[in-house]
Amino acid sequence: MAHSEQDRARSKLQGFLEDKLKWHDYTHLVVADEDMDPAAWFIHTIGLARAGDAELIITGTLDHALAMEVISDVVAYGRQAGGLADDQSPGPAVRIPVQLRDVSTPFVRSQRVAQASSRFGASIRVFQIVWADAAGRFPDDPAYDQAGSPQQKLWEAQT
Repeated sequence: MAHSEQDRARSKLQGFLEDKLKWHDYTHLVVADEDMDPAAWFIHTIGLARAGDAELIITGTLDHALAMEVISDVVAYGRQAGGLADDQSPGPAVRIPVQLRDVSTPFVRSQRVAQASSRFGASIRVFQIVWADAAGRFPDDPAYDQAGSPQQKLWEAQT
């Protein structure tokens, strides 16, 4: 029974995503379960790869509404700038300090953006939007406040 319930839930999600993608360039999928480590929570886009752009992912405890606004800012910045690149810092075009990291690995494609990969191919590009802590530091800074601003470093995740 659990298997068929899981299949129904998967089918319902697929239908929901297909409907959203009929009317919009992309949509968001939020994965934040109370059983997960909050640093591993994530929001990712589905649909940007359809136009040849990288899908985007934000991990951690950033407010979900703010995260979706940040994604929109980064999408708009990328379109205005003619694309996005690894280690790019969009600056004031985004409402909070962020950096982009290329995380186009098999792990990320299969374990974090599987809905996008299943639609647009296993070779899609994926950029993580990395956000700064309250002091403006990013996770690669030894003084970064991981406890107060937890997020997963997908560029260090399994390849």
